[in-house]
Amino acid sequence: MDDDWSDFLALMFQRLLPLISTIFLLLLSYMPFFPLAFHPNVSVICVYYWLLNRSDVFNLFSVFTIGVINDFVSAVPLGVNIFELLFLYVLVSNFLKYFNGKPFEVMWCGFIPAAFLAMFAKWFILSVYYSQFLPFMMLLFSILITIAFYPLVCLINVFVQNKLMTDER
Repeated sequence: MDDDWSDFLALMFQRLLPLISTIFLLLLSYMPFFPLAFHPNVSVICVYYWLLNRSDVFNLFSVFTIGVINDFVSAVPLGVNIFELLFLYVLVSNFLKYFNGKPFEVMWCGFIPAAFLAMFAKWFILSVYYSQFLPFMMLLFSILITIAFYPLVCLINVFVQNKLMTDER
């Protein structure tokens, strides 16, 4: 009986590892290691990565949870990050079959328009909320920083997927 319970808990932990690692990376990204201008959108990177690689364990609930946590940690109105990540979820879910099993470079090239569209949607919603267009150059700079940090964040996620996750698909 105890073995069944411990096996169940181990399986649940394995299935929650993508969500836990994303929350950890998200919170780590808000630590003041760099000036605020050098803040990559780690949540967009992680959601994109996990949806492409382990959509069986990283689902809509995980995306929503990350959005809620990101909303509470960041300085944007409640719901904006949730909208951004749900928008990304819809984008990636519709194009998942084109990126399945492709090399890293192809997934990185697919990340560029997906990140641009999701972050642009967030910028647009914030511009409407504040009744003025926010600086577009800051959006472009944020997108470029996010694209540049994609390989590093993916490397951490690959470690979590290959070394820490032992469950079978």
